[in-house]
Amino acid sequence: MKVSLGIATTNKRMFPLMATALLSAALIAGCSGNGNQPAGAVAEGKATNTKANAAAADSAKSDNSAKTEKISYRLGDVVNPEQANNFNPFLKTGNYRPVFDYIYDALYYFNPVEGKLINRLAADGGAWSDDGKTFTVKLNLAAKWHDGQPFTAEDVAYTFQALKDHPVLDSYQLWNESRLTQVEASAQDTIVFQLNSPFPSLPNYLSTVPIVPKHIFEKEDPETFLNKTPIGTGAFVFRSINESAILLDANPDFFEGAPKITELVIQRFKDSPAVTLSLQKGEIQGTTGTIAMPSLPKLLENKDNKLQQFPGLASYAVIINNEKPGLKDPAVRKAIQQAINREEVVEKGEMGAATVGNPGFLSQGFGSLVDAELASKPELQFNLEQANKTLTDAGYAKNGKGIYEKDGVKLSFTYYMAANAPAQNKEGAMITEWLKQAGIETTIKLATWPELTSLATAGNYDLIQNGITVPPDPQAALEVFHSKMTAPSGQNAPGLNWARFRDDQIDGWLDQAASAGPDERAELYKKVQARIAEVVPIVTLYSTGKIPYSETAFANYDTSVPATSVLSLAKVTKK
Repeated sequence: MKVSLGIATTNKRMFPLMATALLSAALIAGCSGNGNQPAGAVAEGKATNTKANAAAADSAKSDNSAKTEKISYRLGDVVNPEQANNFNPFLKTGNYRPVFDYIYDALYYFNPVEGKLINRLAADGGAWSDDGKTFTVKLNLAAKWHDGQPFTAEDVAYTFQALKDHPVLDSYQLWNESRLTQVEASAQDTIVFQLNSPFPSLPNYLSTVPIVPKHIFEKEDPETFLNKTPIGTGAFVFRSINESAILLDANPDFFEGAPKITELVIQRFKDSPAVTLSLQKGEIQGTTGTIAMPSLPKLLENKDNKLQQFPGLASYAVIINNEKPGLKDPAVRKAIQQAINREEVVEKGEMGAATVGNPGFLSQGFGSLVDAELASKPELQFNLEQANKTLTDAGYAKNGKGIYEKDGVKLSFTYYMAANAPAQNKEGAMITEWLKQAGIETTIKLATWPELTSLATAGNYDLIQNGITVPPDPQAALEVFHSKMTAPSGQNAPGLNWARFRDDQIDGWLDQAASAGPDERAELYKKVQARIAEVVPIVTLYSTGKIPYSETAFANYDTSVPATSVLSLAKVTKK
């Protein structure tokens, strides 16, 4: 099934996305109590012996009950203490990013179920100028900020100007020399993006930037502002956070109508087994994807548990620091790839609920743009004998402990992976055992997910098993490997090139593809993937996206979008 990666007015500049099914876990749901009055309660002094007045009292009582009923929907996820330091969507760390989708809106929402953009704060799909250097968007002025202030184009202009003024916040390099040159409000309901050269992927990137209120952020430094009481335009309003939960209330003035549930509780857990147990008990109704994969069969025993399948933008990989001694050698990186049985990682670690990664990194969700032939190339297959041969052919020899060495450099590395993550730990144990058989020594160290991201961003690691979530655009996905997206080890990378990988050929092809026509871009993307598979900056294990949910106590999920996304939960009703 092919679906468009673009929006109606930009189809000619977008690429098709092939929807690939990724198995999700599911859960048992429960629901909170409500504020109903006791049966038969009548206000003191108002009771009469007449049937008419009794009926009127019962009717009034029913109306009041309906008004005060509290309908809580509970999500569960691993939210560590270090993810509760701020609610600033500009910042990469110190926050729990999934909550921003419930509080804030971007101009567009990328829907991974159908592979297309949905208008949010944008009232239309936007319009390109004939030269492809100007993109104009009408805004939905029915939206307003949670504090009652009007939403206007000035908020959008401020948000993007903040990225320009603070480059460390510009994760996807929207303001580099070949992209944005100006973002301005041409009217209260119109925002105009000016570009230095054609950049047909822009609308997809716009889905990655939550719009913030100018009247609040302009008084602060967006690089340090903790934003403890966030104000957005989204379907849910921030109430509070404590050690056990993040509490959100329904936004009665939401521009698409107030949610039916009155309270969204994001229950905080220390690890995925705890989340999974809560799912099994029906204490929560859904997650944003966190689950202990070994428990998947048990969860599926309940008929109310649902499995939603859609493409994922997250790829899990063994990320290799290409600047480290030994690891800077492509032969070593190739041997690491040949020593990892990715099919077995998916089968035993992910219970089959993932798609084996493309050696060229681009997710299979991008359909015909993926170089499918790479998956069957003999030199890219799991082969421990070949991994050893690759190293010996490159001049490495085993020492007395069976570890390869060359020119005084021993292939002995620290291997970081997530703590309290059973599936990840199982996969890491499998991988490090295979590496041992290939003469590569590893010392395992565990870290929380935020710690892994911090280590990767700064390049303070040798090997790290972590996920890379890319924007909903093939150009952006492959630009993970552009040299402009990295920095020397010890400095935070401005983009997702955590591998510290640099290659002039890949840079040139990606720069050329950024403004090329569809056919030329497709060919250039195949070249980039082939080069990635050849020099192995990382080893892509699998791509996945899991959204567990239950219909035990709630109904009317919108499964044309992720079931626990804000677009769905804004419509969910209590049974």
